[in-house]
Amino acid sequence: MSDVADLILLAGQLILENGGETSRVEETMVRMALAGGGNMADVFVIPQGIFCTVNVGIQTHTRIVRIHNRGLNLAKVLEVNRISRQLSAGILTVETAYNELLKVDGLPRRYPTGIRLLAGAIGSASFGYLLGAHVESVFVAGVTGLLVMLVMEFLQKQEVLYFMALAIAGVMTTVVNLAIKQYWPGIEFDLAIIGSIMSLVPGLAITTSVRDALFEDLISALIRGAEAFGVALSIASGVGAVLTFYLWIGGILP
Repeated sequence: MSDVADLILLAGQLILENGGETSRVEETMVRMALAGGGNMADVFVIPQGIFCTVNVGIQTHTRIVRIHNRGLNLAKVLEVNRISRQLSAGILTVETAYNELLKVDGLPRRYPTGIRLLAGAIGSASFGYLLGAHVESVFVAGVTGLLVMLVMEFLQKQEVLYFMALAIAGVMTTVVNLAIKQYWPGIEFDLAIIGSIMSLVPGLAITTSVRDALFEDLISALIRGAEAFGVALSIASGVGAVLTFYLWIGGILP
């Protein structure tokens, strides 16, 4: 039965570390525990940790894990769901399911750098277009969005505090857009900035926070909501600081 406890703990950790919401983690862990032979399973999950207990007869096995790194890789979440379904259907045993989870854990934590950079550029340009920007402004939003992603990649490799990295990225994109505005007056400065920072906006954290609240996981909802607010505040502080300084030295915003 200790193998089942280790199994569900690893499954929950993989889902939580890769963008899954709290209710999904708890539901998957309980389902896998019962499919693996447990009589009862109690699971408590918050974004920073997992606490689980599996009971069979008079035996109780408890596991705790602290979550240090969280990101977004829904491919891993999908794989864990597949393994959970196969375990429930009797296709996999506890041991084989655990080995399958170890293979999923060994996959790259994040998508390749090239894909992330390309997605950032396309996403920024697309948001600029959705906001009604002209073609040249859409192009500028895509280019500055790519620069934002490059800066974030560099700062994360240097292990700069995430909120500080977001503020620096906000500063960088505003400075670049101001410089471009001086030589290309026709661009829509405000829409270009908004489009370029949209790749940093914590959309998943906000969505997951709302979903957790709907499922009455209020602690997780508050934590994720506070995280989303901190990210938004960091981005806004970087952009706002540059614009404020630009106005202070006599600049004129369009």
